[in-house]
Amino acid sequence: MASLPLALLLVALAGGPRPAPSAEEQRLYEVGARALQSGDPHAAETPWQQAYALGHDPAFLVHIAEAQEKAGAGPAAVETYRRYLREVPDASDRPDIERRIARLVPAPEGATGAPPPREPAPVEPVGELGSAPEAPAAPPPRQEPASGPPAPRAVEQPAEISAWNRYSIPAYASAGAALLLLGTAGFFAAEAASDADDLNRLLLFRDQTGKATAYSSVAKRYEDLTADGERHARYAKFALAGAAGAAAISTVFFILDAKLMPEPAIAVAPGPGGYIATAGGTWRF
Repeated sequence: MASLPLALLLVALAGGPRPAPSAEEQRLYEVGARALQSGDPHAAETPWQQAYALGHDPAFLVHIAEAQEKAGAGPAAVETYRRYLREVPDASDRPDIERRIARLVPAPEGATGAPPPREPAPVEPVGELGSAPEAPAAPPPRQEPASGPPAPRAVEQPAEISAWNRYSIPAYASAGAALLLLGTAGFFAAEAASDADDLNRLLLFRDQTGKATAYSSVAKRYEDLTADGERHARYAKFALAGAAGAAAISTVFFILDAKLMPEPAIAVAPGPGGYIATAGGTWRF
């Protein structure tokens, strides 16, 4: 029963169906696991390298990188993790592997988050001690009103159009619905990813002796996680499709609001016999 969980583990890590590991790969994996449990990562890396050379199963690259990381060979572990991501570009554990790489890659020298020092503001010069203060400036001379006809009144500005109309209201409502559905899609996508992580942990579990759990004891949990992940992924797709439809409807109404709503133009100006008011409506197509 030990070979079946290992086969499931390799399938989950590689991202697709693969043949079951051979008996020799299973034996080499167990040799490496015992060595790593005893605190000798160097001894664990060798049998795992041999097992990878037999079947070129990318799952062994993760174990090899873990052994290299625990042995203090950070650059070698980074290269092995990257090799795994190159061989399995759609691996479900890619975020975890990328976090491990980021933890092992040192930050570039001189990269600090401290902001540059601010230069002091210039100080205005002050007069000498005891100097007389400057005299206040004389007020400007009073302007006498000029004789003649009164100045014309300012031209009134065009009246503003309300932002809420039969086009803008459904446009903003559709945009809000698109945002809500997009958030719902993100929620279910996160739930599906969480189900996948739980499934990976279930398949990767090893007891204190390094032996995998029998499939019969986790079969019900495995089936429940698989069904939940598929259901959450399906809900996320429905919500994403609804968000796309709502965004399309919102775009149509925003275009109608910009193209079809009238733009009034009202002006008042002085004329020969008084004031003239002009008003008109324009439609843009």
